[in-house]
This record gives sequence, structure tokens and C-alpha cells, in this order.
Amino acid sequence: MRLPFTIAAHDRKLIPDGRFTGAMPWVMAIMIFLTLLAAAAALVLAHAASKGGAELSRQATAQILESDPGARQYQQSRVANRLEEMPGVVSAGAVPDEEARALLEPWLGQAASDAEIPVPALIDIEFEATPGRDRLAAMQRELSLIAPTIRIDGNAGWLQPWFGLMRSLLLLAGGIVLLLLLATAATVALAVRGALNTHRPTIEIMHMMGSTDLQAARLFQRRVALDALFGGVIGVMGAAVIVLLLQERFAALEPGLLAGAVMPLYGWLLLLLIPAAVTTLSMAMARWTVLSTLKKML
Repeated sequence: MRLPFTIAAHDRKLIPDGRFTGAMPWVMAIMIFLTLLAAAAALVLAHAASKGGAELSRQATAQILESDPGARQYQQSRVANRLEEMPGVVSAGAVPDEEARALLEPWLGQAASDAEIPVPALIDIEFEATPGRDRLAAMQRELSLIAPTIRIDGNAGWLQPWFGLMRSLLLLAGGIVLLLLLATAATVALAVRGALNTHRPTIEIMHMMGSTDLQAARLFQRRVALDALFGGVIGVMGAAVIVLLLQERFAALEPGLLAGAVMPLYGWLLLLLIPAAVTTLSMAMARWTVLSTLKKML
């Protein structure tokens, strides 16, 4: 069974240009490759922001600012035990003093390890769901009976700029994909117009023999479809290599917002749809260009 975009042997003689020898297939490959990279960046960022942001937004940190080391350690232990008894709290782990001081080394240097310098006692809290400000404030009021200097800060607040940045980057990536699709359509239109001018004598003879504009349009749209499919295969292979290499780089990062920046399974499926969409768009653009141009030419 012949595919709808294949060209019969007798029709190939009407448009003798080689399928892979001209510039058009490679231009299509470059355009599809860039489109896939922009789409892959958007999908990876969306997945990383959703996964990492959702996990971090359910966490909070309690700080006990007691200056007396003995009282600070005692209050830290009691607050951690009380937090684990509260509904909606998955875990509450007291951060050892050494780890808390290590967190301050980038700012205080070696002075952070000086035992005479008071460091807040920290408790990492994980909730079942993202806690609101009212709930954190209520918890702080209750726990202040145990540790008067306690302060609870949720991660959701400082994550808002991160989510805003991710939304901006996603809109930018979506805009780039749209612009690349428009550029691809314009490239197809220019290439088809050039081919029409080259094969104008042949098309005039076809008309004198009873051929219609639709028959001529099918020849060009099939040729464009084959070029787009070839470009799609090359573009997908190149984009897949780049995405897989970058995934390995992100996997080597320390745990954080971008450590989970990997392409999800649905992302790969969506990327495979882009070459098919570009092929369909190219065929439609070629058909429209041929029909509109032939009305003016003949």
C-alpha cells in the first residue's frame, strides 16, 4: 500500500530534484532540531519545577535562637518531639550542631566552627501538604511555650520567585517553539515558490494535458513531506543525544531544585509528535502555496 505522501515513479520525472541532495531536507532537520531542543527545555523545566518545587514547598525549618547552648539543645529536642506528634507532620528532624555550623561556613568561614559563636538550633519539618502561613504561625505560637525564641519559616514563601522564573522560562520556550514553527512554514513556502518557478514549463504542459492544480499541488506536498520526514529523523536523533547528555549532567548535581531535571516519559512522547506536526504543517503550507501561486501564474 502506498503512503499518501509517496511519489510514483512516473511522477518523480516531473520533479527530478534529489530528495536528500538539496538544501531543503537539511534546513528542515535544523529547524526541527532547534524546535525539539526548545520544547525539551520547556518539558524538563516544567517537570523539575513540579517535582522539586512540590517536595520543597512541603518543608519548613524551625530555628531556636536561644543563646545558652544547654537550653538550646534541650528546647530543640522537646520541640522536635512535639512536632512529630502534631497532625499533618510527616517528620521533624533535629539538625546536629555540626551541620548547622557547616551551613554558615560560606558566610563566616572558619569562625563558624568556633563553639563560642552561638548558632541557631535547626529542625527540618516535612508536612503532608504545603502548610499555609496561618498554620505556621499557629504552630509557632504553640511551640513558643517550649522555646520562646523559636521561629518557623516555610519554604513556599521563598519558592515563589523560583516558580515565577520557571513560568517565564516556560513562556519563553513556548514562544521560541511557535516562532520556529512559523519560520519552518515560511521556509517551506519560499522553497515551494522557488520550485514552482523552476518547474513552471512542466506545470504548463501538465495543464495543457488536462492536469488540475490539485494534482500539481500533490506532487509538491509529497516532496515536502518526504523532506520533512527526513529532517524529522535527523532532528529527533540529534535532540535525543543532547537531552540524554544534559540529563547525565543534571543527575550529577547535589539534591536541589534542578537535580530532578530529567525528561519524563510523556515528554519523549510529546517530542515525537513535533516532527509529525511539522510534517503536517509543511504539507499544508506547500499545498496552500502551490494553489495560491498557480492561480496567479496560470
